[in-house]
Amino acid sequence: MRSKCTEQSFSGKQNRLMRFLALIVLVLIAASGCSKPPQSAQAPRPVRVAEVGAAHDASISYAGEVRARYEAKVGFRVGGKIARRAVNVGDQVKAGQLIAELEPTDYRLAAQALEAQLRAAKSDYEFAVSDLKRYHELLDEKLVAAAEYERRETSVSTLKDRVSALRAQHEQAVRQTQYTRLSAEYDSLVVGLPAEVEQVVAAGQPVAVLARLSELEVVIDLPETRHAAVKREAIVNLRFWAYPDAVVQGRVREIAQSAESAARTYAVRISLPSGASWTRIGMSATASFPQQTAGAERHVIPLSAVFVPQGENPTPRVWALNKDGTVSSVAVVLGSPVGVNEVQAAGLSDGLLIVTAGASRLHEGQAVSLLARSAIGGSLAATRVEPAGRKEVTVPAQATQAKVRRAS
Repeated sequence: MRSKCTEQSFSGKQNRLMRFLALIVLVLIAASGCSKPPQSAQAPRPVRVAEVGAAHDASISYAGEVRARYEAKVGFRVGGKIARRAVNVGDQVKAGQLIAELEPTDYRLAAQALEAQLRAAKSDYEFAVSDLKRYHELLDEKLVAAAEYERRETSVSTLKDRVSALRAQHEQAVRQTQYTRLSAEYDSLVVGLPAEVEQVVAAGQPVAVLARLSELEVVIDLPETRHAAVKREAIVNLRFWAYPDAVVQGRVREIAQSAESAARTYAVRISLPSGASWTRIGMSATASFPQQTAGAERHVIPLSAVFVPQGENPTPRVWALNKDGTVSSVAVVLGSPVGVNEVQAAGLSDGLLIVTAGASRLHEGQAVSLLARSAIGGSLAATRVEPAGRKEVTVPAQATQAKVRRAS
């Protein structure tokens, strides 16, 4: 009996020991699962940087379109049905060339009727003049009364006035017949045809829109914030999508004093020099105005380069690239916006490399790798990288011939 109790006691101690060992193993497994793996070296974050250029290169650009300075909506001087149209939109016409023609039958018949009346009146007048001569001879011989002679004389004067009136009416009818043909008064380009063949138009109703090719200009829409900054006769650099290597110097000719009702912008017309003879109506253009900055030296930087750190005294900053490949923040003073994606900033030095993409995820002293590098300082819209061997043509505002210079 005692031996059996001893065996049971030994077995219970063995079970408790096994449970204790199993518990220790579970604790060790759990502890090993919660432990953090050793940290690896953080890879440099890729960013895009740009070099800050000279502040005096700052400029602001606006999109525009080439138009003719003189554009006229022409029509017939008389009304009628359009019988023929001799031009289409886009045709260049010479002075005196036919544009359209009305049905002339009614006007021709009216002229013929007045011509017949004029011939009859001339016959009556000639007969009255010869009759007056006979009465004058009879009056000298006192065979007719003086009152009868005066009546004949008055009849001659009336017939003479009638002939003059009919002659004027006939000339007017002939002119109206000629007015049924609409011709160009100067060399121009057809930019619109508001009326079609078989359409009945009134006198003066526009039938064609003609643009004179002798003088072209670029028209842009200026926002309210820049209306006061642009002055007449200011020099503007113009670029064209069709000729990306050409820079034309235009001159501000006209600034609208009232804003357009829908967009609330002011129309600005920039005259083109005669040397830019390759420009065509409807071309897309970009007009660049220099930014006049006063006081502290200001640069134009992308908005994507500016960030505001969290803290008690948050100030706008940008990330500057150090020589060792790390970044450090530099405080800047923001000025007026330039276009949509840029802003003026003071507190930067020329030649400084700043981060323009990826600035929101950086911290002080972080290592970065460069994706690309470009030059800023003026408006990015005016920054161009010319491939080797390409040429850039510059046409001054008063030049008559284009000057060609190689891009550096």
